[in-house]
Amino acid sequence: MREFIVRARKAPVDAARFLASAGTGAHVEYLAQMIVNALFISKGHREDTCLTLVMEDSADFSRALTMQGNTLGGLSGMDEGSLLGTCAAALNVGSSLKKEASLVCDNGIVVQAISFEHLVREKALTRSVYLLDRKGSDIRDCGELLDPVFLLTDHIPMPRKTYHSLARQGIKKLSLGPTMLHASQCISIIHNELDRLAPDIS
Repeated sequence: MREFIVRARKAPVDAARFLASAGTGAHVEYLAQMIVNALFISKGHREDTCLTLVMEDSADFSRALTMQGNTLGGLSGMDEGSLLGTCAAALNVGSSLKKEASLVCDNGIVVQAISFEHLVREKALTRSVYLLDRKGSDIRDCGELLDPVFLLTDHIPMPRKTYHSLARQGIKKLSLGPTMLHASQCISIIHNELDRLAPDIS
């Protein structure tokens, strides 16, 4: 399964603040684009893909919203407002979670009170994890990526200490080319690169 983990450093965990921050410096509207590009295709969705959005603007713990293509139920719509509303509803349901606790919403979204760093450490124990970086190895030179997890950030770069921590865990940098792209665009490109390597089952 392909997995994308997006670190949204300025995205509020509080549901009301989350919705109110659309179009502001937090730029949570970008998250709606990531949901569409990660999970949906024409006339369907990707059952082999998982997307986790880690919201970090919190008074207690970060909240991770995980949407998995093969278990995701109905959403309220595909437009930006509806998708952000779906995220806000999940944040509201998970507002009282204790540290590292989790729950599953009616539509299949998993809410977990966990930090980005802890989540990545868990994934790195059993999966191949890659950090998107222009200075990394070209994705086209890496061959088939088995059960990959891709780490991205929103419009705010990750702290330098995070890069050092990821390197110590053996997480490799992966490049999509020389141009700095939006995270949602990176997701589409990764899907395309991996789709082209997949065996033809037609």
